[in-house]
Amino acid sequence: MRTPSWVELVGRNVAASALSMSGSLRVSGKNRQAEPFDERFDFWHGGGGQWRIERDGEVVYLAADEETVFVLIDGELQRQSGGRIRMAWVGSMFSPLDLLGENSLLRKMSSGMRASRGADRIDIGGRAAWLTELATSKGDGNIELAFDDATGLLVLLRSPSGGLLEVTNLAVHDQIDSERFTWDGPVADADPGKDDPLVQAAQRIEILSAISSALDRPQDLLQAVSGTRDGHQAKAAVIDLLGVTDTGADAVLAMQIRRFGSAEKGRIQAELTELRNYVADYSTTDR
Repeated sequence: MRTPSWVELVGRNVAASALSMSGSLRVSGKNRQAEPFDERFDFWHGGGGQWRIERDGEVVYLAADEETVFVLIDGELQRQSGGRIRMAWVGSMFSPLDLLGENSLLRKMSSGMRASRGADRIDIGGRAAWLTELATSKGDGNIELAFDDATGLLVLLRSPSGGLLEVTNLAVHDQIDSERFTWDGPVADADPGKDDPLVQAAQRIEILSAISSALDRPQDLLQAVSGTRDGHQAKAAVIDLLGVTDTGADAVLAMQIRRFGSAEKGRIQAELTELRNYVADYSTTDR
């Protein structure tokens, strides 16, 4: 069996997004306040952005496709709008959503980190996997990563501080029944004004304004969020730091690291200007 390179392992993980898989995920360790956490999830993943994630037998995330998404918030499943903004806090630290896809841990890490040694073949849960290490930017130890050989899925991450992300009971399916990704139970009421173009513009301005504020203070934002225990505390910290709304805070927490580039701020400012001009013109037009 030929040993894959780091580039090959990354490529396999990208390709894994097209596969149908199920398994269990355990995430454990200590937060910045040295308080332990230990969360367990069961997940099903299908092609085309399909996800079902359960915690303690309760659905916390359900997606029939990239546009039809439900997230458990305050004890009830709420329909989320598709597109660029997506609720990220399914777990207090990480969740199965971090295993693959464009928002995966690997995508966020691989752009600035490289393997410090070649991969070694190991066995995880009776399946062949490849173990490698990434050197941390602070030089305080290496992060261990393991990828399932057959699928490319990230199945193990162990940090120098003792944090652990581990996939067990991994199974590959030819196809997962579509009913697994549909929901026929109660859903939180949608905003009655969601189809009003003026309301949509105002909501988009609310989101982009919050993201723009976050881009102005990236270090302050990281420091404020890193010390929180869970998604609720992180949201409160963002609101307190930036003075944004609940919706704005959700958008900030859902941001990808790549959005902190200088080009992104220019794009956001351009869209904000366009939306504000639209709202101003709309308000002065005889209807």
